[in-house]
Formats: sequence, structure tokens, C-alpha cells
Amino acid sequence: MKPEFTEQQSLVGLNRSEQLSLNATLPPAEIPGFQVERLLGQGAFGQVWLGRDLNTGRQVAIKFYLHCGGVNWSLLRQEVKHLVNMSTGRYIVQVLGVGWEAQPPYYVMEYLENGSLQDQIRERGTFTVSETVSMFREIADGLSYSHGKGVLHCDLKPANVLLDHDLRPRLADFGQSRMSDDQTPSLGTLFFMAPEQADLQASPDAAWDVYALGAIAYTMLVGSPPYRNAEAVEKLDSAASLPERLGRYQATLRYAQRPRLHYRRRGADKSLCQIIDRCLAPEPAQRYRNIQQVIAAIDSRNQARSRRPLVWMGILGPLLLLSLMLWFSNFSISLAKQESLEQVLELSLRGNLQTAKYAKSTMESEIKSLFQLVQREASLPELANLLVDAMRPNEQTLTNIAARSIPEAAPAAFLNSPERMQLNQFLQGRIQAILAKEGNGGGVAIFNSLFLNDARGTNMGIAFADPQEELAESPIGRNFAYRSYFNGQREDGDKRAPASDFAPTRYPHLSASFRSTSTGKWKLGISAPIWPLVQAELVDAGNAPDPRVKPLGVLVLTVNLGDFVLLSDVANGDTQFTTLVDGRSGNQRGTLLQHPLIQAMDRKTMVGSLMPQMSEKQLERLLSSDGIVDYVDPAASFPNGEKFSGTWIAALAQVHLPHLAVPIEKAELDPESNSSDLRRASDLWVLVQEKSSIVSAPVNELGSRLQRVSLKALGAILLLMVALWFVVFRAGNSLLKYLVPSLKFNKANGLLSKAADSSLESTIRSDR
Repeated sequence: MKPEFTEQQSLVGLNRSEQLSLNATLPPAEIPGFQVERLLGQGAFGQVWLGRDLNTGRQVAIKFYLHCGGVNWSLLRQEVKHLVNMSTGRYIVQVLGVGWEAQPPYYVMEYLENGSLQDQIRERGTFTVSETVSMFREIADGLSYSHGKGVLHCDLKPANVLLDHDLRPRLADFGQSRMSDDQTPSLGTLFFMAPEQADLQASPDAAWDVYALGAIAYTMLVGSPPYRNAEAVEKLDSAASLPERLGRYQATLRYAQRPRLHYRRRGADKSLCQIIDRCLAPEPAQRYRNIQQVIAAIDSRNQARSRRPLVWMGILGPLLLLSLMLWFSNFSISLAKQESLEQVLELSLRGNLQTAKYAKSTMESEIKSLFQLVQREASLPELANLLVDAMRPNEQTLTNIAARSIPEAAPAAFLNSPERMQLNQFLQGRIQAILAKEGNGGGVAIFNSLFLNDARGTNMGIAFADPQEELAESPIGRNFAYRSYFNGQREDGDKRAPASDFAPTRYPHLSASFRSTSTGKWKLGISAPIWPLVQAELVDAGNAPDPRVKPLGVLVLTVNLGDFVLLSDVANGDTQFTTLVDGRSGNQRGTLLQHPLIQAMDRKTMVGSLMPQMSEKQLERLLSSDGIVDYVDPAASFPNGEKFSGTWIAALAQVHLPHLAVPIEKAELDPESNSSDLRRASDLWVLVQEKSSIVSAPVNELGSRLQRVSLKALGAILLLMVALWFVVFRAGNSLLKYLVPSLKFNKANGLLSKAADSSLESTIRSDR
């Protein structure tokens, strides 16, 4: 028997058929109870007209069979029989009446105003993923119902899927349908027909409708059927006979590259694409064997996606909670560590402030001892007599030196004067006597030189505690009236000014710091006036000197800042030490006078190097507060100063002069302040600094330990959660294995075979 099939038409043929349909204006016949209104379409066997039920007013579609020549009427009767048999199905077009004995024969079915799925695809191009899945599932339901009735559609395509007012599908045109036990071949539509169906000897199989169902889903996502392209259509159209055309079609589907465009569709998930792929498998053995398996796969996919938010919530919820716990733990630990660190730094700052106050008190005590020493030496009658004796024969020379009318180097007659040499020997004797009486037992004195200037500021003699420190160029015979240790001013005066602009100090005085021209070390000069004998007796008795009497000269004791016990004992540390800062105004403000870096310098480096100096901003911060915890040591930027990098906890304390340096009569005349403390304040500041990282190390280590413990605890919780997830999924899979074999369909829809059970189980597992 010659099989019937739906011929694949070209675009020209489709347009011509549409035009012929539009040209038809008169219905082929009148039908009792119905009014035939207009032509809807025309096919190979006849025409479909829009009609109206005269009793209910309901619109209907009437199909007239006009071309009856050579038609197998038994197959047409079978189509109507199948439609009538399935008319109760939700997804099957309902048959309302049959005129099989009329001329021409016809049958009446429900009219679906939204046309076919093919019309929607032409209009829209593609469907959304959710629309495709919904349509896919409902068409599968219609096929399942049809197959349950024993009817295989065999020509499923978008044109044979009509859409109701809700755009839900209805299967139509069962002209090529076969019963499931029928052995008569049936050809479908190219590119929607399974490859094994394109055979004139093939027996109908449910897998044919499975393939067509996958092709419809692919078309809805992509806009065109799988495998169809210009080259394939041309190859099929050039076939000389139907068998050749069918052979080429089978070869195209079996050997061409598998369609993949649906994977590129935005929003198309892998599980949906895999279901479509399996429906389109060229080999029937690789395809779903029946529609029930397809429905099970779709439902499994939909169920998995519906469970996905819950699954993600079950996974992400605990992870978010764990992250929140981790954040809160770190925040709490960091906050506690920060608060503890602030308290530790505050305690350390207070400790350094107390240390600085103690250090400055220690230095004040040493300076006071030196004040007393120099004042005691200056009041020696023998020193005054020797000074007078040395000046008398050299009066003119000293006058000329003060007036700078002679070269810088003193005349040999002055240097070799017996009286001046005797004065120099006396100074040398006094320094040795002081060393013997007040040395520290190790031969190291707290001062390094003792010299004397006359009333005009000219150096009359000098003696060194250590002979190795004697200057290469002797200062004897040079005028130093501009120096603060001579004139009692806070800073050195202008070196170019005449000596007559300066007067010798009348009170013990601490000079401004200055650098030695030979060693590069910072020095201080502590000086006291040398009075005539009568005035000296009055001063020793505690009386103020007569303002009309001028001192004979000034005795000066110089001290290397590094030789102070306070600095020599503490300055060797790397993490906590005491330094000395110059606080006077001018370019030297903030200069470090003593520091471990300076202490480690050799003589050559000391002479040729600049000294570390803190910025004005940093010094002002230190002076305006009780200390800071982020002090940056300027020595860190010097060679070999890397170990002083980082931040330090620093506290300043100002050194004050002893009361004997500010007699009552001078204080009363001092216009600067009424406070004796301010009048006694010097320009020296003791700075105690401690490495911040050393102080904060225990707190940081404790915080790190707490964080490690917290991370371990949270890691243990995470491992427990993973173990619980594993148990839950394993239990879920075991339950699924138990339930799947028990799944059965009712008798109306048939039994799900063991192969379908295995396929369903593997599909669910792959989707998960």
C-alpha cells in the first residue's frame, strides 16, 4: 500500500497556496446547522473554512475533502475516528460533527482563534525558555494522551499544533496517524520526521513522535528546525525520486554535525538542552523510547529547578551565616585588639612620660653639679690673680685682638708670655685635681675641657681632660665674645660683630649647644664670671655683685652631650632609648643632639655629616601634648639608620636650669614671665622613645591567636556542614532509588517499562 505523507513545500509553493486560499470566496457546500463564513486555509486534500454553529453561535472550523481522487478513504476515516476517540483530551482538537457521506465529505471541529504554533513562530521568531518548556510539556501531555489511546501522530510539527485563547496547544491533523500496533508506514514532514521514519518500509513507533517533539522544542528556541539550512534543502530538492530524497534526508540527520544552536540561547539551561538532544538522537536506541520518559525528564528538570532556590538556600544560607559569624568574629577580635592596643600604648606612653621626667631630672642634677663646680672654680682667688697677671703685660695685644686689628692667629709673644703660660698651667692643674676628686673611677670625666676668656672675650688658656682631644688649631688668643657661654645670651651672637657689642655674663650660664670643629660632637658650655677679689667675697657670701663692677673674665667648662651619664647609659638600646633634642628657635630647632645613631658615628663621619632633625610639625605635636604613639625617628632616613624605622612611642620633657643660674635681682628684671619655672627653662628637651611594634607585639600575637582559634572553629563547623550535606544528598539519592522502581502509570496511559524506569532515574541523576 502506498503510504501517505505531508509534502515539504517551498516558500513559493506556500505563498501560491495562500493566495489560492484567499481567492476562494464560496464554500464547497452548505452544512445543516452551521453557517460557512470564510476560508481559513487550503491543503493537499481540501479546504478549511470558518463556520458558526447556528444553535450556540460558537465559531467552528469545517474541513472539506475536495480532492478525493486516489485518496485512501479508509485512512481519512481513520483520522476522523481517531479525533473522535480522543476528543475528550485537553490537548487534542475536539471534533463536533462528521459528514462523511456528504459531498464533499467534511468534519466539524472546534475553532482555535490564535492559529497554529507555526504562525506564532513566523510572527515572533523564537519563544522564551519558560514558554518553550511549558509548551514542550503540554504537547508531550497531548501525545501521552494520544499514545494512551493507542494513536501515534506520525506528523507532529508546529503547523499541526493549534493554540487556544490561552495560547495552550491542541494537537490537530491526525491524517498520518497510526495505531500503535499498525505496521503501515507513514511519512511525516521533513526536518520534523525521525530519520528511521523516512523509510517506505518502516513500522510506526512512538519514538517518531519523540523526535518530532524535540524538533518542535528546538524550533521554538532557535526559530528554525534542526538540520534545516539552504544546503540541506537544496540537496533534498535535487533528488530525482522519493526514495532518493528519503535516503538523503536520513544521511543528513545521521552524518551531519549535531545541532547546537539551542545551547547558545540565552537562559537555556543545560538540562533542557540535553533533553532536546536526546529527543533528537538519530539512533532510536539513544532516544527516549516513549513520551512518558520525556515527560518524566521534563518534570525532573522542572522539579530540580524549582528546588534549586531551596538547595541554594540550604547551601548558601549556612555559608552566609558562617560568613557572618566569621565577619563578626574578626570584627570583635579586631575591635578588642584595637581597644587593648590603645590601652597598652597609652600605658606605655604614660610610662615613657614618667621616664622622660625622671631622665630630665637626672640630667638637671648633673647640670647642677657642673654649675656648682664651675662656680666654685671661678671663685678661686688664685685664678683671679693669675688672670690679672696674665692680662697686665698683654693689655695692648688683648685690646687689638678684641678690636680685630690683628690677624686671627695670636702673636707668639702673647702665646709665650710667662704670665699667660702660668695661667694655662694653673688650668691644667685644676682639671687634673677635679679629675682626681670627681672622676668616676674609670678615668672618664663628665666634662672634657676648661678654658678662660678675659673680659673682652679673648681666650687666655685652655686645658683638656683627655690630652688626645686637644685641638689641632689652638683657640688661645682668639676672641669668642659672640659665644653664648661668654655673653650669657640664649644663642650665639653674630660672629662678625665687634667684641664691644657683648659683655661678659654676670651669672652662671648654660650655653646654646654647638658642634666641635675637631670631633663634630655636640657640646654645651657651662660658664661663670670671674670677679675681682672683693666682689668674689660678696658673691660667695650670697650677695649680689655690684652692677658697677665688671667681671675680670669668664671661666667655661665644656661637656660632650654623649658624656652625660643619662645618655651614655641609655643610648645603646635599639627598642627604647633616650635622646636629646634642641628646642631653640631657628634652623637648629628639632635637631637631635644625642642619639644612638650619633653615638655610633666615628670622628670622620661626625665632622662631615648633617645631624638628624625632626620636622617642625612633628616637634609641635610633641610639644603640644604629653606624647605621641606614632613618632617617626628622623634618624631612620640616615645611613645605617634602618633599625630606627617604623613608629615609636615618644614623650618629651624639658630640662630646667638650677636656681643659682637665675639670681633674684635678674629674675625681677626679667620681662618675659613671672614664672620662675619658665625663667629657668632651657632649650634642651629629653626625648624617650620606645618601639611601637615591641609594645604592641603581645597584643597582636594574642589577636592572631584568637583569629586562628576562631578560624579553626569555623572551619570545623564548615566541615560538619559539608558532611551533613553529603549525608543528606546520599540519603536523597537512596530514597530516589527506592521510589523510582515503584513509579507506575495508570492503565489508561500504559505501564512505564523497566527501560523507562532506568532512563528516568539516570535523567534525574544527571539533572541533579
